[in-house]
Amino acid sequence: MAERARLEQIRGGRAVTEETDPEFWFHIQRAVLLALKDDGILSEVQLPYAEEMLRQQCRGGGAGRGGDTP
Repeated sequence: MAERARLEQIRGGRAVTEETDPEFWFHIQRAVLLALKDDGILSEVQLPYAEEMLRQQCRGGGAGRGGDTP
């Protein structure tokens, strides 16, 4: 069964950034990885590695702050 991203709720009218909403930012980036897998750009084997790289980036201060952007 494929995982799907979905909009659950909209709260307020503010900008969403990596700094203000790191958890949301993580889930958006993960959704992109899942879409790449669905399109055949990432394989089933590559996806877990890409997700782990994303998790490490988020723990280390966010995406775009290093050379390993997925």
